[in-house]
Amino acid sequence: MSFLNISLASIKTKEMSNSSVVDEAIRFLAPFLEKKLYCQEKKPLVIGIEGPQGSGKTTAATNIRVKLLEKINCNIVQFSMDDFYLTFEQQLNLNRENQDNKLLQGRGLPGTHDVELLMKIFKDLIDIDHDKSPVKIPVYDKSLHNGKGDRLPLEKWNVVEKRVDLIIFEGWFNGYTSINSEETLIRKWNGIKATHPRKFGDVEDRHIQKINCDLRRYEQIWGLFDLFVCIKTENINNVYRWRLQQEHALIKKKGSGMTDMEVETFVDRYMPVYYLYYDGLGKTEEKINSLELDIDEFRNLVNSNYIMQ
Repeated sequence: MSFLNISLASIKTKEMSNSSVVDEAIRFLAPFLEKKLYCQEKKPLVIGIEGPQGSGKTTAATNIRVKLLEKINCNIVQFSMDDFYLTFEQQLNLNRENQDNKLLQGRGLPGTHDVELLMKIFKDLIDIDHDKSPVKIPVYDKSLHNGKGDRLPLEKWNVVEKRVDLIIFEGWFNGYTSINSEETLIRKWNGIKATHPRKFGDVEDRHIQKINCDLRRYEQIWGLFDLFVCIKTENINNVYRWRLQQEHALIKKKGSGMTDMEVETFVDRYMPVYYLYYDGLGKTEEKINSLELDIDEFRNLVNSNYIMQ
């Protein structure tokens, strides 16, 4: 049996025709999973999946899990960065501590998750066969407290009772790395602010320094990834279009939702992180087998690039 039989042609960037994000991800991931099972390796493979908001990453992650299970007999656990948002009370405290920093007035950005809990869950899942105890993964309900959200009680968390073969972990800023030089960070931010004065004129250097410092804490998570799938778009401003489409679909389904202006304001709070870090995605010294999937504004796959270490 030949594992990791990826042709030289597939390692190069190639234009796609009828292939989808999920199809290409399965083609990339399956050989690694098959090798792990064949070699009876106990440690689960950890797959990080990144994609801008509205790019379809969550749906893709779910479909990847479903199709892998159809293809390979294994135990897969899937969860999201969103599952580890701070509790409602913790977020309120964060709001109070950063009253003048609008980037942290609400969940979503680096600094609004329980990174320690996330690391513990990863460690417990990796070691689950050693202590035989079940692992409970938190569940976050975004609808609670009039949409401000909260973590559900422990008894409503998802329970994993047996050894895991594969962990699929998705998040919109998975793989983003902090900027080490304060001078570089501030210079880059000032350039962004000069380009978008109306949106970010009230975001001060120290607000960005706080986000950058918080992001650094997440990098220990990225270090756990064995494989990385990155859904990329040439124009990160497509996030505005995609989020607007999602809201229109929600209004059509439920009869109410945010106005177009409210959606734009909502997305504005996330854009500093995209503008600061998105172009550095995949350019770190961290060596990891990765798949870059380029999508257009309609979420069609146009290119794929295997980066094999």
